[in-house]
Amino acid sequence: MFIFDRKIKETLNHKIHTFNLSKFKNHSAMRNEFVIMPMNEFTETLNSDSHFKNKFYTVFLFKEAAGTIIIDSQEFELQSQKFFFINYNQVYHLKNDRSCTGDVLLFTKSFYNYIYTGNKMIKSDTALHNVSPFIVLKEENMQDLAQIFNELRKEYLSHKLLRKEIVCLLLKVFMLKYIRNSNKKNKINTSITHKKDIVNNFSNLVNQHYKELKTTSKYAEKLHLTPNYLNALVKESLDITAGQFIKNRIILEAERLLLHTTLSITEISYELGFNDNSHFGKYFKSVKKTSPNTYRLMQNTDE
Repeated sequence: MFIFDRKIKETLNHKIHTFNLSKFKNHSAMRNEFVIMPMNEFTETLNSDSHFKNKFYTVFLFKEAAGTIIIDSQEFELQSQKFFFINYNQVYHLKNDRSCTGDVLLFTKSFYNYIYTGNKMIKSDTALHNVSPFIVLKEENMQDLAQIFNELRKEYLSHKLLRKEIVCLLLKVFMLKYIRNSNKKNKINTSITHKKDIVNNFSNLVNQHYKELKTTSKYAEKLHLTPNYLNALVKESLDITAGQFIKNRIILEAERLLLHTTLSITEISYELGFNDNSHFGKYFKSVKKTSPNTYRLMQNTDE
């Protein structure tokens, strides 16, 4: 779990503004899926004292920059030829960003996946869930990435046949080159040990809160992660989804109560945090393929 220092905590006490790509008007017809815009135009839409959470991927391509950016729990220095990647639902805040120039690349998950190549590593749920938060480019690498970006922008501004398809493919190339240029030491919490720690923390939280918290997003919030990233780590470590892990823990407790207590089905429902026994019955049956009452009778008969 991330450890927040006092300064970071204070910044997160501000109101967090969430917005979609539809906020950026007067752009291409692709504005609800994909937008490229100058850095100054983007920052003008933001209140410098506010904190933001985007319902899309964001790449800041700084040509000239000073100040800092806070992404979730970590603060980074802005500098020339330094690019930043903001994932879905990450909270970020630009501080003392003076005379920043460059461009901003904004795109949705559905747009990135518009063309599926057949390679799972190029799908956003795999390729982009664990991207380095920033890269600092050497001159030769800067020229390479800039060339792809310029082609991407040129196609974006055109209105030619197959424009969306070409933009999508160029975007994939751009992001793959971003990932290639990432220095492993820049990545936030990607070591095997840390991944295992996250899964262990998740397991402990489920044991503590399974009666009141039944969705992956609630646990991801407690761990200061995105639901997709938490789910990917659990899947990688345990070979089941985070949602299934939570459900298994609830069903395990239901079995214990059914087999080892004389509580009624209604009482067990409320004990496990369900509003009524009908909801609990459907939930239980989705896993055990039988109703709670039938399960209890069957197990008692077997004995």
